[in-house]
Amino acid sequence: MGNWRDALPSTWLKAVDFEKPALLTIKRFSVEQMGDDKRPVVWFDEVEKGLGLNIVNGSTIEEIAGSADPAKWMGRKVVLYKTQTDFKGTRTDCIRIRAPKPGTVREKPAPEQFTATDDDVPF
Repeated sequence: MGNWRDALPSTWLKAVDFEKPALLTIKRFSVEQMGDDKRPVVWFDEVEKGLGLNIVNGSTIEEIAGSADPAKWMGRKVVLYKTQTDFKGTRTDCIRIRAPKPGTVREKPAPEQFTATDDDVPF
């Protein structure tokens, strides 16, 4: 831990939470009050904290999901990882998102279509 503030409880994911990349599944999208502003937030099945979206991460999810509609993001697997960015002239840790590497995530098979036959009718 590089900063004592990293130990403070938070509702939001921080770069320090990703010492190693994590494969997460998008559970839901919301707009939440963060400080003085309302921000878009994505929530994941595997962690309780949400990730406030900036334009870079929001655009990346849009690209991965193939849609700007957050309703179509649900169930998508993404990788969150820690990197650095320049913010107000200072290099600082941040969270970025990427698609899982090909072959690392098995997609759920599409449900089989059920076709009723005479044998399925109970009379």
